[in-house]
Amino acid sequence: MPNFANETDLLDGRLNAIADELKSMLPTEGCVLVVGLGNNDITPDALGPKCVSQIFATRHIGSDLAMSIGLPGLRAVAALTPGVLGQTGMETSEIVAAVVERIRPTAVIAIDALAARRLSRLGNTVQMSDTGVSPGSGVGNARTELSEKTLGVKVISMGVPTVVDAVTLVTDVLGEQNAARMGDIRIDQEFGRMMVTPREIDLMTERAAKLIALSINTALQPSLSLDDILSLI
Repeated sequence: MPNFANETDLLDGRLNAIADELKSMLPTEGCVLVVGLGNNDITPDALGPKCVSQIFATRHIGSDLAMSIGLPGLRAVAALTPGVLGQTGMETSEIVAAVVERIRPTAVIAIDALAARRLSRLGNTVQMSDTGVSPGSGVGNARTELSEKTLGVKVISMGVPTVVDAVTLVTDVLGEQNAARMGDIRIDQEFGRMMVTPREIDLMTERAAKLIALSINTALQPSLSLDDILSLI
């Protein structure tokens, strides 16, 4: 799709395409827990928290209250931003597992910033998976995975590539043959621990978070129009 940093129109078909794909992965009933992974203080890693701040949480709204305010048929949705290990002293998986055990959702949607495998995917791709996610794995800091195996419920992961490792960047720019002439050892020594992000990362993250949040809200609350969702969040 168009790069998020350069494109402001999110209602050109992308939103419904993502929402429809998400609906095909979700259970049709039951509470859904939306988890924003990452560190809100580091812009390339802030996609998850920024997205969850725009999720329409409804688990606390009972059926009678929903009826009285003119919003019947709301699906129960809970939202969580667990932070990162360095902020909380707890593994993200520990926090999410405890919440899952307590509220018993039928599915978890985990949103995280990703590392691109190709420069062409940086900031213009929404990736989805029904096999879970390992937070931090894209930057060599993998933590305990969030998956149906570890949480006991279906886990759907969503994300946008916001960084690319410098080795991939060099290979893409120079071409595989030229990069090979430099030698893998030299490239790893020079660039092996570097991650690169676009200078427009703040716009990219804000707009990507908005698109994913609107797509999730649309998928989870089909009885609401887009105008309703925008007014509620």
